[in-house]
Amino acid sequence: MEQTKAKPTPARTKNATVTRDEAMRQLKSLGDAKVRAQNAKNGPFGSGAGDNQFGVSRGDVRKLANKIKTNHELALSLWKTGNIDAQFLATLLIKVDLLSADEMERMVKSVTFDWVAEWLHSYVVKEHAGKETLRTKW
Repeated sequence: MEQTKAKPTPARTKNATVTRDEAMRQLKSLGDAKVRAQNAKNGPFGSGAGDNQFGVSRGDVRKLANKIKTNHELALSLWKTGNIDAQFLATLLIKVDLLSADEMERMVKSVTFDWVAEWLHSYVVKEHAGKETLRTKW
């Protein structure tokens, strides 16, 4: 029988509090060279991901987010790393109603990868109470 190499999965319970460093280690363990290469190519709008990434598949990011659950402070901390995998995870962990308009504007302006921008819009900006005010400002 041929054995396949399973990706390591984080050993966390749903209620455990995860630190930024632990989340980054978990993301790194899920990284894949093929995904990194794909991300580094020019995206749909010409913006490749650069080197600050682990190459985690979007499905694995979603699975990790489901294990960690909503964690606003962790999400903000992950976003500030500039790592695109951490930013994908942050968009799923953030509690939108706790996000100030200034914080959201800083997040939007800090995006460096098109797909992160899409996730930020889909999961955060669309749900934010001040989206119309910010839209007219932008």
